[in-house]
Amino acid sequence: MLTSKEIIERTGISRATLNNYIASGLVPRPQVLPPGPQDGAAPRIGYFPDDTIARVESIQRLKQQGWSITRIAEHFAAHPPVAAPSVAAAPVPAPAQQAEIPAAAARVAAPAPAPGVEADPTLRMWLANARHPAYLVNDAFRLVWRNEAARNDPATANATLATSIFATLLQLDAAAGRDALLRLHLAIARARSAAPADLFRGLDAQQAARLEALYRNVGQADDALVAQVQLPAAGGQPARLAYAVQFREGVLFAYAPADAGTARTEAQAPAAPVLTPVAIVVTSLQDAAGLWVKLTAQEYFELLNEVGVELDRIFRQNHGQPGRAAGEVLVCYFLPQGDGGSYFWNALAAAQQTRAAMRQVSRRWQARKSWDVELCMNIGIDEGQEWMGTLGSQGAGELRVLGDAAERAAQMSRASRMGAVLLTRSLVGKLAVADRQRLTYGVRRLDGSDSPLLFTFARLADLAAPTTVPAPVADLAVAELLDLNFPNTNTGPGSAG
Repeated sequence: MLTSKEIIERTGISRATLNNYIASGLVPRPQVLPPGPQDGAAPRIGYFPDDTIARVESIQRLKQQGWSITRIAEHFAAHPPVAAPSVAAAPVPAPAQQAEIPAAAARVAAPAPAPGVEADPTLRMWLANARHPAYLVNDAFRLVWRNEAARNDPATANATLATSIFATLLQLDAAAGRDALLRLHLAIARARSAAPADLFRGLDAQQAARLEALYRNVGQADDALVAQVQLPAAGGQPARLAYAVQFREGVLFAYAPADAGTARTEAQAPAAPVLTPVAIVVTSLQDAAGLWVKLTAQEYFELLNEVGVELDRIFRQNHGQPGRAAGEVLVCYFLPQGDGGSYFWNALAAAQQTRAAMRQVSRRWQARKSWDVELCMNIGIDEGQEWMGTLGSQGAGELRVLGDAAERAAQMSRASRMGAVLLTRSLVGKLAVADRQRLTYGVRRLDGSDSPLLFTFARLADLAAPTTVPAPVADLAVAELLDLNFPNTNTGPGSAG
């Protein structure tokens, strides 16, 4: 166990910083015990767990990467240190049987939902039938599911459930693309902010040290849904492509012949569009053209990337599926959840948290540039029964939702100002009663008064004035989201910074 003095001396932080980490829940409160002989006349001494120094170093590293204290706390809460992954309790099937599939993998691998079960149409479209070797890992990169082809593939035959996938990858022949596979897995792990202590737990010290060095030197994967590397022909296997597909529940890795794209087969054809209920959030950076003038090109793209990372995190936390992005405009789709959660509420929560996160981004850039510019993402939200599909080839295709709701949300985003969140009367009317009672909405008075007209709607054309909106949406009944009440949770607006 460690004293606060030892932690401060070995990490270089101040006592005030350590106290702040304790108050924020990043570091556990010390256990107060009688002093030892070496502690002098102190009446009591606070002792911290032995891994506190590693925890402080992780906090400092994430802060250097631009993470806020709130985001770090959320990350640690979502990735607590555990003696063994929870999937260890899952039953191990007999060799001749298919492994029990967790919910995420079932939605990916199953060709059709079971009767009465609400399936996620987005995940059905991606890799709907994993005919090639495929496996799913959790955020600690422990194996939680694999298909029959993976059990019979020489590269993955030795993988076992609940163990680190890196233990299997290290056994591969270098000629079979072992190093490229390791870099792919580690780059995805870095992109998901996985801690080395979690990733390499259970490996021997030499393996863990080798992987940690590679982890720190590998480039972080970009925010694309799908990443891939090419593997050379070796061991009787043809040249292959290894794909990594990121989902909320984990990462799906799949292997396919590199020449499979020479002939367009049924498996490669884009999935048929799906008519599905959906809530759509469209966000657009206010005065993007003016910011392009004010900033250098490098700074402008740095700002867009910073905003994109923040919004991607918020969208995924609220079960959203990021859609088409066009630089200053980001789109996210919220679909009915199999757990019964409200996808309308998820969309509202994501919008509210986006507004709070943008305040933090704006403050950082105000301090950096010494300006008074307020950075805002203007947001529009609508819902409907829309057509969802992919444009382009399977795997590399772009998720799109086409229909009136998508167009209305885009027009509302363009009409919004100063980070306002505009939502339609239709969406409010479809909220569950309990969710509607936690929602405060209204319209700003045309005379500029600070007090809005609560729980009422107005024409989009009136709220957008003097900006004009297209005639088809001019009479759309909309209101501004003013506040959300998040009872008994830590997912409210203050948690997004």
